[in-house]
Amino acid sequence: MKYLYLILAFVCLNISISAAQTARPVSGSVVDTTKLTLPGSNVKIRTELGDSSVTIADVNGKFTFPSVKGNKITLTVSSIGFEGLIKHYTLHGDGKPVVLDPIVLRSATKQLGVVTIVGVNPVVFKEDTVQYSVAAYKVRENAPIEDVLKKIPGVDVATDGTVSSQGKQITKVRVNGKDFFGGDVQSATKNLPADVIESVQIIDDYGDQANLTGVKTGEPNKILNLTIRKDKNYGYFGQATAGDGSDLLPKEPGVTNANRYIGLLNFFKFKGDQQISVLGNLNNTNVNTFSYGSATGGAAGGGGFGGGGGRGNALRGGSTGSTTNANGITNARSIGLNFRDQWGKNLSVYGSYSFSNNTTFTNSTTLQTNSSANPSTSTQQSQETSTPTNHRFNFNLEWKPDTLNYLKVTPTFSYAGTDVNSVDNQSLIRDNVTNLAYTSTTISTSTAPNYGLTGFFNHRFKNSKRNLNIGFNASTNKNNAYDNPINNYTVGIPTAPENQVIYTDSRTNTYGVNLSYQEPIGKVSFLEFNYALNHTFTSSDKETDTLYTSTPDLYHRYDLLSNNYNYTFTTNRFGLNYRIVEKKYNLTLGVGGQPSKLDGINLMNNVSTSVSTFNIIPAASFNYNFSRSQSLRFNYNGSSNQPAFNQLQPVTDFSNALYPVQGNPNLKPEFTNNVSLRYNAFSFQTGNIFLIGLNYTQTDHKIVQNIISYAPKFTAATLAADPSLKNYQNTTLIRYLNSDGYYSAGANFLYSKPWSERKYTLIFGGQVNYTNNIGYSQSVDAENNITPIEKNIAKTLTFAPQLRFRTNITDVIDAEIFSRYSLNKTDNSLNTPLTNQNTNIRSLDLGINGKNYVWKDWTLSYDYTKTLNYGYSSSINIKNPNIFNAYVERRFLKDHRGTLRFAAYDLFNENTGFSTVTNGRTVTQTNVNRLGRYYLLTFTFRLQKFSGKAPSNPDRGFRGGGGPGGPPRGGGGPM
Repeated sequence: MKYLYLILAFVCLNISISAAQTARPVSGSVVDTTKLTLPGSNVKIRTELGDSSVTIADVNGKFTFPSVKGNKITLTVSSIGFEGLIKHYTLHGDGKPVVLDPIVLRSATKQLGVVTIVGVNPVVFKEDTVQYSVAAYKVRENAPIEDVLKKIPGVDVATDGTVSSQGKQITKVRVNGKDFFGGDVQSATKNLPADVIESVQIIDDYGDQANLTGVKTGEPNKILNLTIRKDKNYGYFGQATAGDGSDLLPKEPGVTNANRYIGLLNFFKFKGDQQISVLGNLNNTNVNTFSYGSATGGAAGGGGFGGGGGRGNALRGGSTGSTTNANGITNARSIGLNFRDQWGKNLSVYGSYSFSNNTTFTNSTTLQTNSSANPSTSTQQSQETSTPTNHRFNFNLEWKPDTLNYLKVTPTFSYAGTDVNSVDNQSLIRDNVTNLAYTSTTISTSTAPNYGLTGFFNHRFKNSKRNLNIGFNASTNKNNAYDNPINNYTVGIPTAPENQVIYTDSRTNTYGVNLSYQEPIGKVSFLEFNYALNHTFTSSDKETDTLYTSTPDLYHRYDLLSNNYNYTFTTNRFGLNYRIVEKKYNLTLGVGGQPSKLDGINLMNNVSTSVSTFNIIPAASFNYNFSRSQSLRFNYNGSSNQPAFNQLQPVTDFSNALYPVQGNPNLKPEFTNNVSLRYNAFSFQTGNIFLIGLNYTQTDHKIVQNIISYAPKFTAATLAADPSLKNYQNTTLIRYLNSDGYYSAGANFLYSKPWSERKYTLIFGGQVNYTNNIGYSQSVDAENNITPIEKNIAKTLTFAPQLRFRTNITDVIDAEIFSRYSLNKTDNSLNTPLTNQNTNIRSLDLGINGKNYVWKDWTLSYDYTKTLNYGYSSSINIKNPNIFNAYVERRFLKDHRGTLRFAAYDLFNENTGFSTVTNGRTVTQTNVNRLGRYYLLTFTFRLQKFSGKAPSNPDRGFRGGGGPGGPPRGGGGPM
């Protein structure tokens, strides 16, 4: 009997154990403190039996473990940007499915140390921000952050270093929410090492006031914000590069192989809130560290025509690893300093100074076709040497005396000066006959100092959501220029004096004030009242002196090529916005009224101009977050554009003798309606990314040109009746009109499919745009008979799809093959055998670039692109270039501090620049020289040392919060 009891007890025990180990599903969800779901969260389960499993929350933040054995479980939950959480549960022993209460995670305020995160979520969508984790896009040790940007779907880095996202160029860069080198994008992307960056944020920025109040008007700027890793917040990084080489050009008469050299210096020091950066550059390989606005000199007298040419070429970027597409050949010299610190508890300061002094040689050929009723073709061959000098200084002070007040003041200074020597050969052809040809030799100098001060104050009322904002700005911009064009006419009647001395003295003074008050009218709704005053005064004095015919050593004033005017432009804007802020969406509706007044006088003839207007300016935006990985955004705004004074003054300006300009005092301001729609989606399960954006622009009273072509020569009787017509012979007069019918519609899209833990990625994207532009034309014959005005509608279609395939296997290969197609097609409604100026420019790029890592410390890099061009004029001599660059690199010394690289650029020696621009009935095509084949041997030495420590106060700067009174999008605290 005793054994029977033992058997029964054993059976019962087994039944009990079996019941306890019956598998059951356990599910739940992960949310933040606002109850918004957290898709992509990592959830790990462990039972008292020792079993464990890991899953990822779906797009709705939900997770499920389908087969859990045991009654006691422990969940470890983590999500990027949130504090990790460990929770223990005791389940009922009935084996039924279990649905847990939502697990709430709090936003992270310090470095995670409790939970180990498995895997990295590469993308996070916020209202105006797309954030990419740098850890998800692996690059070689010590690589610049630019190499990461090249891998991010939807972000494009051009060969000149410019960065764009979803088809729109990035205009400013910040580090931890603060401007870096005044916002100069490439100063950061080409120099900051990826090793110290935590994340890359692409932000639609509406300005400081919008970031604080949440009320957004106007079109946003695309900016780039880089956040520093907290474990790199204390330490330094330094890198110096020196290299020497030579051209490898073909041995031809007149061709010499010049020496090529490069010297680069980068130094970054991080000490909590303090940051110091120094960048230096010395080279003749078309690599520059900073970008500046160029100083503008006076017109080159009887020379240039609009569009094209190498004039105004701004050297940008490139790197030591690729052929640049900067026009001309430049000797670059630059240095800069960026500083940031926290002075006491309440004052944050940051600013920068940069200097450059370059010398650029440009050789260009330009063809401009005017398809008016009296069609003409202009050609220009130019050789130019320019020496621009630039200084730029800015300083920011952010003062936060308490939690309710915030003040930001920014003084700025910049200086742009340039010396130019150029030789231009120009000709004008009508009816297949050259009726004007000349050579112009020009010496020019200009200086342009600019001073500015901006400020912004925010007060948040205690115990309420009321906000008061006050902004102000003031600036003065000067431009002094000297030009001496000497024209030698070989064909035709001179249209301008042969020797001119032109002095230009202009100044623009601007000041403005804006006020905004926000009043809550419910738990989630607000009213915002705003007012803005802007006043601009401009004076421009342009005096042209020419030689006396009888006394060629003496100059006299030439009024037809001179101008002197003053004008003021004042606007007052009143607005009201209504805003709703909910957890999953926000809505803004607004309307504004803007009276404006322009008063001006031409001091040479005392002709006055006065124009008063009033515009109603609506605005609307709607943002909806389906989840943290899926969002929809709609935006509408209206804006007005006042005509420039030279478009209004009713006198003819002969400063450019071939293309005189006559204003129209009856012009109305333009009014533009802008509509945009954007949808973003990211799958945490697959890593797929889908982005699409739509935009539409329509303009009432569009200011367009009426191009009037005059006969090469008037009859004697016509000139006797009106001698002033002599100045119009063989010219193209530009007048301005208002016209309706202008609109533009476009779309951009991107789909990215990664697999095998992002070792392989397929990316398909592109842009398409359609523009309906308006232009007018007339012609005047030898007897001064003018034809009726003709309207031309230029319909332009641009389409640029691309397909890329990337492979990225750590320390083995990092490569991409790609294809890009570009279509630029314009159809004109006015088309005759004489005026058939429809264009159909196409290009196809096929290429491969990458790096192979062999023998641990060796790198083989290659970059090849084959471009096929179609549709250009045969006179431009367009080629289908093969661009091939390669280098071999060896790392050595302790911690890979030293790198030796041998590089060869443009091995086929086919790097040239082509462009085409359509403006109404004028098409300009240009071919410009670029740096050709050369080799370079460089040595790079790096030093770095970091220790991890969080900032003393990560919430300094703009106050935290999010809604009204919250921080700027993508801001973050100081380092």
